[in-house]
Amino acid sequence: MANNALIQGAARTSKKFVDIGGAVGKALSSLSVPTGSKSRVDENKAIQARVNNYMGKMKTDMDFTSFSPEETATMRSFLLSQRSIYAEAAKNAASFDDTTDPEYMNYVDQMQAVNNSFTNLASQLKSYKQGKLDYAQNQLEGLYSNGNEPSVNNNAAIIFGFIDEDQDKRTDKRLDSPFQILQGGNLGFNIDGNEISYNDMPMPGLKDNKLANSILTKNEAIYNQGTRGGELNPEMLKAYKINLNDQLQNRDALRSIVFDYESELGMFTEDQEKKLNLALKSGTISYDDLRKTVVDKLVQARKDVFNSGKKEYDKKQIKIDQATGDGFIGFPSDSQKYFDDKILTAPPGQEFTINAANKKYHKKSKKEYILFKRDDGIYYYDKKDELPSQAILLEKDNDLGIII
Repeated sequence: MANNALIQGAARTSKKFVDIGGAVGKALSSLSVPTGSKSRVDENKAIQARVNNYMGKMKTDMDFTSFSPEETATMRSFLLSQRSIYAEAAKNAASFDDTTDPEYMNYVDQMQAVNNSFTNLASQLKSYKQGKLDYAQNQLEGLYSNGNEPSVNNNAAIIFGFIDEDQDKRTDKRLDSPFQILQGGNLGFNIDGNEISYNDMPMPGLKDNKLANSILTKNEAIYNQGTRGGELNPEMLKAYKINLNDQLQNRDALRSIVFDYESELGMFTEDQEKKLNLALKSGTISYDDLRKTVVDKLVQARKDVFNSGKKEYDKKQIKIDQATGDGFIGFPSDSQKYFDDKILTAPPGQEFTINAANKKYHKKSKKEYILFKRDDGIYYYDKKDELPSQAILLEKDNDLGIII
């Protein structure tokens, strides 16, 4: 099985930034990280800690999904004002005998608008309460990506009641969000003087575990392919590059791969991540340039993974080719007497631990040794363990076809 270092590829083994995309490397080199500057990973983790700290004090979901007195007052005020509008329109409409009169139809429309606003508000309040639960649960389980724009993550925390006005990473008000009800019964929130509609509110993206797991799983398969002496298909690499480019068109997926899997993929150091955060905020780095760099790094990592596996295979072949003396054993056609089917039918390179004491002619030996098969069908035992002396003596009658 490939280990982490092999899966990560060469990029992780170097402290120096490897410039593959060109534009990204140039942009990063021109940036300096201000003292005390946080990476977006740190900022998102701080928001997560704030939410988790608050939710840890909750006894039931009801505590969280209930509305604060301020929010309840806002809803009551809206409902009363809308009822007044409805009552006035109904009174005026009742004074008309001609229901085709445009003025009559205007009052009817006002009444219908109030009904629609009530229906719309009820629907959005239900969605909002479910959104609160989903947001809190995702934060508790660490599902949100560390690559999210911190402002998006923070705004979501604010609208769901996790306000932190003094920036001490703890909520300041119990379940009190900047709650408003806009025209038509739409929920809205006043954040830093900006009115934001709940329906138009961007939500933080989730970690792209599916894509990351796919990359790592296939890298491991490629590594194993190398250890078996296989070849890396150039057409497969081209297809991989095209597929990655398509998948990373989604900016949430791109940010997740960059900022969520540092130890697994290891494309950027912590300092480089901070620079990337600043560059993405300022627009110094475009998402197209970042995507190109990430794709090139992942393709190169796949090549490195295969080459690492191939090196292991080559070392084993050199060891076999350089071995001399009683290290080689050519088994006769009746080898079935000495070895199990799984050994006789194993592919070249497969290793087995054999207890010689259980085999014919080896009854006096209790020592184990390692056996594996070459491409030409010749079996070889590992030199680090001596072949049992009883087997070596068989050279005289050559019953096992010992090659010396």
